[in-house]
Amino acid sequence: MSYHCNNSECDLHKAHLPQSAATKLDHRCFLCDGGELVVPKLTLDGIIKEVESLPVALQILPRLQLLLNDDNSNIDDIINVTRADASLVTQLIKISNSAIYSLSESRFCNSIEEALNRIGFNTAYRVVGYVAAKQIFQQDLEIYGMTGLSLWEASVRTANCMQRLSSMIQASSDSYVIPDDTTAYTVGLLHPIGKMLVNHYHETYGIPAITDADYPLNEDAEKMHLGFNHREAAAKLLAHWNFQEEVIDPILHQSNPLSSKGDRPLACLLHVVSSAVLQFPLGCELTLDEMAERLKPNHEYAAIVGIPKRDILKVLLDSAEECSHLTKSLS
Repeated sequence: MSYHCNNSECDLHKAHLPQSAATKLDHRCFLCDGGELVVPKLTLDGIIKEVESLPVALQILPRLQLLLNDDNSNIDDIINVTRADASLVTQLIKISNSAIYSLSESRFCNSIEEALNRIGFNTAYRVVGYVAAKQIFQQDLEIYGMTGLSLWEASVRTANCMQRLSSMIQASSDSYVIPDDTTAYTVGLLHPIGKMLVNHYHETYGIPAITDADYPLNEDAEKMHLGFNHREAAAKLLAHWNFQEEVIDPILHQSNPLSSKGDRPLACLLHVVSSAVLQFPLGCELTLDEMAERLKPNHEYAAIVGIPKRDILKVLLDSAEECSHLTKSLS
């Protein structure tokens, strides 16, 4: 738990003093007359300001998305974007030399140009997302009852499923435009980022309102104790990072897609897929028939998406296999 001076003109107004220091000073500011050391009022804007800079891989993702959707872009443009991060280049080359991509190749790939040509741009986009998720989703989320590993797995697998399933959406409206698969991937990748934000702030500075709350927090508890939920936190953070509305809106409405005024089918798909990923984690040994029997998505959301349940589960199984492959190849 941190304290600051309640005098907005004091240099300690933006400070983060430990509780022990505030207690020792009898909660009186030593820099100004009349100032008191109090716990700052929690606001979502205040939490956003404390977030560290955007991870490099995540900065690359939206730029790479634009290039992949631009018919006039070429491999040189994509190479210039991906080589901005040395660790990312290493990962792309490493995955290109893994068994699944080097079976028909006799020589070792040792450049980013060769790597991108070998694995393809869509796979490269998923690898960038994998690295970005590794950079972001590392910390255990105690207040949400999730480990960093389970959060990363849910993020990457949901992203992979969203990318593959988005083109299969059967919206009833003829005017509906199916989202591009990279947008769907990004939505899936970043859908839990609001939980990461709230938990990170609580671990770093402390949020008194939830110190004695029952964990894991649900959205009702978030609203009661914080005044906002993790979806709203995610939307605010992604807007701060200049992500487009087509990414933000489905994440904001993932729990209640029908409240969206934007892409309802994509928000519905996110709800269906993310729920299925949590229900069937990596290592699940159920057969497709057993999974189909147990998976009971929201009927209204499933109807809006229009994708047969077994098709969703087949993609879910493929995403688990790819996630395991990437983990082994890049570890």
